[in-house]
Amino acid sequence: MSFVPYGIYDVRLPKLKPGYFINAAGKFYQIMTVMNNRQSIDLALGYTESAPLILNVTVSNTYEALHGNIATGRVVQLQYFALTTTVDVLLRWGTLPLLSNVRNIYVNSNSAGLTNPIQIDRWSHDREMRLAVIKAAGAQVLWLEIVEYEVVEWTKTPPKEYLKILDNGQAVFVRAGAA
Repeated sequence: MSFVPYGIYDVRLPKLKPGYFINAAGKFYQIMTVMNNRQSIDLALGYTESAPLILNVTVSNTYEALHGNIATGRVVQLQYFALTTTVDVLLRWGTLPLLSNVRNIYVNSNSAGLTNPIQIDRWSHDREMRLAVIKAAGAQVLWLEIVEYEVVEWTKTPPKEYLKILDNGQAVFVRAGAA
């Protein structure tokens, strides 16, 4: 089996192109390069509510591509995830549950398999805007579909249209002067 978002889901989350603008961390940036990335993460150990696996560079360099770093000109969009076994996993964005603010939703390959991934659409420009994993013991592999944007700071007149990345990892398009 293969991870299929490129072929089936690509149109749901269009990628920004070079030349587009992003507003992140209170500044404007222009996109220079767009790169597609897929990463698999082996989740062999158990991770609990009190000790989740934090997927950022402070834990392991392996996770560096999973979050942005605006200081080095990198913004990351996590688009989809999939799982390979029936071991249940709870994903968090920062400290909040990723899939619902009402309750914890555990997923596995039955609900988020390689041929039916779940859309997450979260944006990151620093290591605190990241995923964390909670799961019971048992082998599991997490696949992530990622778009990485190389950006440079824009210090000229603010753009009329741009994508604003909110503190919670969501993003909205803004058209200046629109009511």
